[in-house]
Amino acid sequence: MVRVRKRRFSRKGKQKLASKSFGARITKRVERAEQKRDVEALRAKVSDNVARELNKEPHSFIIHRGSVGRYLRELELDLRRVMEPFTASKLKALKRNNIKDFVINGAALGVTHLLVITRSDTSAIMRIIRCPQGPTITFKVVEYTLSRHIVSCMRHPVHFPQLFITAPLVVINGFNDTNKKHLKLVQSMFQNMFPSINVDTVKLSQVRRCVLVNYDKENDRIDIRHYAIKSVPSGLSKSAKKLVQSKVPNLSKYKDISEYFLNPGQLSDSEFEGEKDEIKLPQDLKARGCKAGQLTNIRLIELGPRLCLSVAKIEEGIDEGEVLYHSYITKSAKELTDLRKDLPRRRKLKKSLEMKNEHRIIRRLQAAADKEASEKQEFNKMKSELIDKQKAVTGDYEAEKSDEKIVFKHQQVSEKFPKKKRQVL
Repeated sequence: MVRVRKRRFSRKGKQKLASKSFGARITKRVERAEQKRDVEALRAKVSDNVARELNKEPHSFIIHRGSVGRYLRELELDLRRVMEPFTASKLKALKRNNIKDFVINGAALGVTHLLVITRSDTSAIMRIIRCPQGPTITFKVVEYTLSRHIVSCMRHPVHFPQLFITAPLVVINGFNDTNKKHLKLVQSMFQNMFPSINVDTVKLSQVRRCVLVNYDKENDRIDIRHYAIKSVPSGLSKSAKKLVQSKVPNLSKYKDISEYFLNPGQLSDSEFEGEKDEIKLPQDLKARGCKAGQLTNIRLIELGPRLCLSVAKIEEGIDEGEVLYHSYITKSAKELTDLRKDLPRRRKLKKSLEMKNEHRIIRRLQAAADKEASEKQEFNKMKSELIDKQKAVTGDYEAEKSDEKIVFKHQQVSEKFPKKKRQVL
């Protein structure tokens, strides 16, 4: 048996080893701290760049004005889902808020578009306002269908929160009519409501929804549809797709696995109705079996809502400018020139009326405040006189009784001078 001698160190040697290990630990800590700082600085830089890019994207407010009913309020929520993630999905509007409040406060938040839903005696109306200078496009809502009605009619609805993390792809069709110049403005309005997509740098895995805006020339109407994009590997039977997509099939009816694949009932996908568009993927998708270079079927599954609109009016500014287009009223060139000449006078008159109303409200508030202050001053004067009389008669030793009498006198004075409610017009 061979004995191994342990190496013995002197006291100085032990001190040297301890100092070396301590120095190594300190250097490691310093290196880790520097790496952590570099990572935090890089993250901050990336987050700043992402925030700047997000601020450049168009943002929107979707609200309703007046009493519109339950179904139009649901339509408002559905439109917010369509415009996500660049919209205020939980925005609450009060009755006292007006359009100017949303325009002014939205400018600080980077809001570029404002959708306002109202209701008239005959139909529903939707206005799209380009903030903060206009124009304003007024649509008549001819027909609409809510999302829950569409989903309830589907056999296999597709609806999960990850669809709404990224903005939808916008497809615009039929706005190339040269005789109708107002359609170009409508097209640019719909196109600028959604963020633009760079074809060279876009990731296909982030394109999960599609908004179709189609103009029907025969009926002079605009149809809007909202779809979810689903990709399924092509060239495979239904049974093979289940295995590729990691779905465990029910094999209790088959004696062999070959019967499952050779079953003629599994050769076609009966869940899909219509033609299949096969494309060759340039990038990998998150769906199972959809890799770059493979043929894939692209399917559109409707999410809702459906909208059928007709352009009623286009005007400059925010509900106060010159009318550029009107579908019901046509005017001659002379009438248009007269209106343009009279427009500055009407704007000036409108501003003067607004200023008069503001001054009248301020005067009434000031008068009510002065009256309340004078009543309070008179009450304090009477109270001090009563206190002086009480002290002169009884002295300070009966403080409790004097306090009770003062309270009683206070009640008498309050009954004599009752407070009136403010009337603000």
